[in-house]
Amino acid sequence: MEQYHGHWWEPGTDVKVPGVFTLDEDGGGQLELVGGFELGIFEEPAPGMRTYSGAQRRTPVLLGQAGSKSITLINCIATRTDGFSSPTFQRFHVDQSLFGAWVSSRSEAVIRKAFLRVENLTSWGMLDAWARTVRFPDSERQSASIKPIAPETVEVEGWTYTLAVVPSGFHHTQTRATTQLIGDITARIEVAPPSPVSIDEINVKVQELTDLLTLAAGTACGVISLGFEHVEEQIVRDPRDPNGEPRKLTIPFYSRGRRIYQASPDEPAVRAEKFRFTAADTAFSDLLPNWLRVRRACGSASNIYFGNFYAPASYTEMRLFTMAVTAESLHAAMFGTEGAATSQDEVRHARNLAKEHFEQGRARELVLEALKHGPTFQERMVHLAGVPNADAVQLLIPDVGAWAKELKKARNGVAHGAIGKLSPEMFQIFKQTEDLLALVYMQLLGFDAEVQLRAARDAMEHWPTD
Repeated sequence: MEQYHGHWWEPGTDVKVPGVFTLDEDGGGQLELVGGFELGIFEEPAPGMRTYSGAQRRTPVLLGQAGSKSITLINCIATRTDGFSSPTFQRFHVDQSLFGAWVSSRSEAVIRKAFLRVENLTSWGMLDAWARTVRFPDSERQSASIKPIAPETVEVEGWTYTLAVVPSGFHHTQTRATTQLIGDITARIEVAPPSPVSIDEINVKVQELTDLLTLAAGTACGVISLGFEHVEEQIVRDPRDPNGEPRKLTIPFYSRGRRIYQASPDEPAVRAEKFRFTAADTAFSDLLPNWLRVRRACGSASNIYFGNFYAPASYTEMRLFTMAVTAESLHAAMFGTEGAATSQDEVRHARNLAKEHFEQGRARELVLEALKHGPTFQERMVHLAGVPNADAVQLLIPDVGAWAKELKKARNGVAHGAIGKLSPEMFQIFKQTEDLLALVYMQLLGFDAEVQLRAARDAMEHWPTD
């Protein structure tokens, strides 16, 4: 928990109120003011008459100065106000905070570059930035080194993405028992838009990148840190040379915020052999454009799929239902009507027969509404299972027809309140569907059979073997 004492105000106003902002460990926080802002919405039904409507105006952004720190608080919701027109105390819930700059709104274009660190990014990149030698009893020396790694850059729709390694060098810690020499290497992704953008626009890119790492790792990968360069620059002079030329320096600032999934950067990384795929399988510069294309083509399905990793665990029935919805949405977005047992001509012929033999009325309308070209849910699932490598799918789902049937029954059972009729193997059906969708994504990204088979074997480790 961190506290910042200072003065706070609304963008575009001169009224500054003293108070304390408390930043919680999860990135959220609360602002408590000695005084406050008048938030009530008043109406004037007649000249000189002012009445309170009972509603309050929103305060999406508040700005603050705490010592030398410029702070922006985003998504501020008043949870308590003492006093009516002139508050004596006010408390706000805060979702996100920016340290180092003032930003008047979430849509203000103030960012010219962002720097993102994500869980498991360094290990996923297989970054060969360090080396060590170990020599046995006959040697008196052991050594370790950190070497520079060239950044890997790719441009997608005018946005530049760079996978870079930031070596912090060696440092040592000493205790009463030991001395430890530690070498620090961190990977990050730099995101540079073609022109200045807003916080909201950057947040979309952040979600796309964390989803890629989550897909690769098979487990939630959250944001460790998110920093920015402001579009404006600060002018500084060397105090030792008052006649010297002023210099322009970038204004760095960073974000802290409450997220659905909170990163745990100090936990052990996913081991290399446990990734579904790594940068060693496909270079970052080749993978990212394909990923962004696929991710954006099936946005709704991807939001649900990856939300399953980030959100707290819930009942298996609900997780199974959302995974079934994801599979249907993904198939519809990427494959349309493929997999339908009946052709468009057959459906057209059936509709013509219905028009000929049914009189105008509700019965005719119902029949025509039902006669539309497209696959059923079960047909979509069977077709989806045919997209990735067949041998990889066979490892996950030995009987595709039975799986598709059980998934349909489970989806309908949850939707219609017939949970008692669900299969006792519903958790296995859920995991099979989740793992199959990972293979579908990998196929759409161009990973070959060898990579998919390796991913399927790793995913199958939690199933009992005969």
